Amino acid sequence: MRCVITRDDRKAVRLHLAGAFDRAAHPELRRSLRRAFDRAGRGTVVIDMAETASIGSECLEVLLVGYTRALRGGLGFEVVNAHGPVRQALAVTGLCEPAVDDMFDSLMALIGSVPAAAPEPAE
Repeated sequence: MRCVITRDDRKAVRLHLAGAFDRAAHPELRRSLRRAFDRAGRGTVVIDMAETASIGSECLEVLLVGYTRALRGGLGFEVVNAHGPVRQALAVTGLCEPAVDDMFDSLMALIGSVPAAAPEPAE
């Protein structure tokens, strides 16, 4: 598990997360997120999860608390580059949009669950 904070060119502080974010990782994630908010000032905190292999419920909670803090403080908060099971977990919490493939699969399942209409009787 690794957390690295950088500043990009658009007044945003980027927190790069790499590795597995399980129960043992949540104290470090909380500290890193707090430092990212301190550095962001009135800007945006971007959580880059391109290298995140997995995320547990404790770390999801830390990210949700960060999101709430941003909303209450009028700051920006984005979660980007999540993929696979990490993206699915984040989508369930509302921290990121579901992957297009997931939305397509859900739509197709919904369409498949609608019974076919009976043909109209001929007159």
